[in-house]
Amino acid sequence: MSAKYEINFTSLLMPEPLPIEKRLTDHRVRFGRSPLNIDTLVAMEEINEALDAFADIADDSRRIVPTLNIGTATLKDDPEAIAARERKRFGVSMDEQRTWRGLDGARRQWRQRIEDRGVFTYMIKLQAPGELSGFSIFKNELAAICINDREPTEGAKIFTLFHEYCHLLLRQNSISDENNSDRVERFCNRFAASFLIPRQPLRDVIDPAIDTPYEFSDGDVKELARQFRVSNRAMAYRLEETGLAPEGFYGRRTGPWDLPVSQPIQSALESQPTYITLRLKRIGRLHATTALRAAKSHVINSFDASQLIGLKPSSFLKLEAVLK
Repeated sequence: MSAKYEINFTSLLMPEPLPIEKRLTDHRVRFGRSPLNIDTLVAMEEINEALDAFADIADDSRRIVPTLNIGTATLKDDPEAIAARERKRFGVSMDEQRTWRGLDGARRQWRQRIEDRGVFTYMIKLQAPGELSGFSIFKNELAAICINDREPTEGAKIFTLFHEYCHLLLRQNSISDENNSDRVERFCNRFAASFLIPRQPLRDVIDPAIDTPYEFSDGDVKELARQFRVSNRAMAYRLEETGLAPEGFYGRRTGPWDLPVSQPIQSALESQPTYITLRLKRIGRLHATTALRAAKSHVINSFDASQLIGLKPSSFLKLEAVLK
């Protein structure tokens, strides 16, 4: 198989909209907002072409490319019921969720669990947080989620993972800002919050002596968020959405929350992430392992695999070692 992975920057900069098969265009979300920047357009092109390549690989050898194993949903469904069904499919208990080490550990765990369902995941610096949280692509029976790696916290990235996962359940291509005034975005927000913070476990950890709806303090919300390994904003949203907090609680309480934590400057003696590690964070383990498997099976040659992974063939052994 001879794949084509080069990005046509000229076409990306054309003023006319590109065909839907090659770009995402969701005017429900983007109407009236700033245009997509070049980083976002390049990321969309990169992931679209990767899915095209994996579809070609699947045509030659279906066993190399994982089968997508997710449910379906419609906007007529109850997003909380859909969340409960998908959570059962994932097989992650609340006890297990609480053992994960912080939000960073939870983000890695959830990303892997989504990839275990056959969804390719990417973390790429897109445009400013607030304008774009991520996007999802469904084509050729393959699916991908891209998270904006400029999101300020790991908790925000976790929420976006499942917001975009819901778009895939709806079998939609989407560009999301998680705007709760949009019907589809609101549905996906409710799904993500319900999935990450199931109703009964949330009620179980709240003092039954409290009369609800209750005006939880900042400290209350932060402690609940810590227990569920989610962002403070997600917890505030879920408390209001379940009626445990009063109407308008989310809007009143989220101003100072979830600000990025300054990372200490590393000295030259401290370990720095390698290019392989950074590349793997960008493209995800499923993308990397699928491309390597295709090369080893001679479905694609080493040059095509190199283009698809973004590493020289001489780095493949090091990549395999990191993937173990």
